[in-house]
Amino acid sequence: MIYRILIMNMIKVFSVILFACLLIGMVNASDDINYFNNTTNITFEGVNFTIPQGFGELKDSQDFNDLGSEGQTCFYINEAHGEIQITVISDWMGMSLDELKKDGATKTKLNGHEGWNYTENNLTYFAYVENDTGILVGATNQTRLFEVVL
Repeated sequence: MIYRILIMNMIKVFSVILFACLLIGMVNASDDINYFNNTTNITFEGVNFTIPQGFGELKDSQDFNDLGSEGQTCFYINEAHGEIQITVISDWMGMSLDELKKDGATKTKLNGHEGWNYTENNLTYFAYVENDTGILVGATNQTRLFEVVL
């Protein structure tokens, strides 16, 4: 019986410590993000986008090399758990729009760009080609895509 009480108390203490660590991590992460007070135009890898008010850039943009293509991805979040992901494939070298198609994607037009629209991993994506550059924009909802893609 005494061991059971001791184990339960240890679990409670561990849970409180874990919760405190998570809280500190969340506070520190949000301190590193400068949220935009206004809608902000950005240029990422030579392509123009608009980031809505209330979003801020995560500082850990990523390089990738997928199937021989190289590019950059940047991430923006807001305090309501909204997310924007922008990927620019820098060595597209004249590949066609069809090469960006994912299973289940529908061909659509967004702000004058013809591309593919699909949902994956809780984000809605729009993939298109601009000036021989492959571009993939993901957001937590379709409305955000209209705001981000210029």
